[in-house]
Amino acid sequence: MRIDELWQFPVKGLCGARMDSADLVAGRHFPGDRQFAITTGHPKFADMPDGSWQKKAAFLQLMTHERLAALDCHFDGTDITISQGGIERLTADLDSPEGAAAINGFIGELFRGSLAGSPRLMRISEGSYVDRPTPWISLGGTASVTHVAKTMGHRPDARRYRLNILLETDTPFEEAGLIGRKISLGSAVLRVDAPIGRCAAIDVDPDNGTRGPHLLPLMNDAFGHTDLGILAEVVEGGTVSPGDRLTRLD
Repeated sequence: MRIDELWQFPVKGLCGARMDSADLVAGRHFPGDRQFAITTGHPKFADMPDGSWQKKAAFLQLMTHERLAALDCHFDGTDITISQGGIERLTADLDSPEGAAAINGFIGELFRGSLAGSPRLMRISEGSYVDRPTPWISLGGTASVTHVAKTMGHRPDARRYRLNILLETDTPFEEAGLIGRKISLGSAVLRVDAPIGRCAAIDVDPDNGTRGPHLLPLMNDAFGHTDLGILAEVVEGGTVSPGDRLTRLD
């Protein structure tokens, strides 16, 4: 196995950015990943403090707000440019009050009438707004993505699974055989802890933001599980890049 692609997703629920390399740090999430999230606007989250991890139900996410996938995003540091239907709609600094206000207004207009209140951009101080507070990094194989797509009848696209590290693999689900092992990638060492059990977010087409058939029962019938990818913790920091070979250490 080799690294095929690296991805970070700076804002939870929005599209990601490919990376040429990443400096992994022991006990930390993937760099720059899910540093920001946008609340659903529900009153019970109105006083939620910035900075700390919160459960995903507090935020806009593809599982419940599939139209997010129809937004094209370009990132330059903390600047985000959002386009829709090929038309640039917004450029804002995620780290500035003015930028946050602009994003809140844009998202509020996008989901006008379907939110319980005003959305709010939040930034985490330490960690990541991934679904669990554990400092895991997500990895998955190209063969798994292709096999599921062929079986389910959609176009192969790893963005559907929002993986940090896409591995070039030959056999579907072979990455699951790494669970419980230590591996090296580039100059980093990771411990693979668990499979990634999928949710309804994978029903959403990453190109146009439309929701397709519910894939989880179909995957369970076809494969006997609803997993795609693995979760690993960095135990020794280092740099990883596309082309780096994965080596089992135990």
